[in-house]
Amino acid sequence: MAQYIVTGRNTSGEGIVAVTISAINQDSQVVADMDVVAAVRSLLDGAPGVVSVQAQKYEQVITNV
Repeated sequence: MAQYIVTGRNTSGEGIVAVTISAINQDSQVVADMDVVAAVRSLLDGAPGVVSVQAQKYEQVITNV
């Protein structure tokens, strides 16, 4: 699974709250990763002082040379 960082920013563009999602444990897929990210975005969007929310996805890429 990729790692997601969801950041709530204030009017100056500074990050004032961030949530890192690095694992979603479930026996079989009950909830899609993007649904969890969207739920966290929605939660932060309603937080006091947050005027914008950004979600970033990070994946590890391994190459053999």
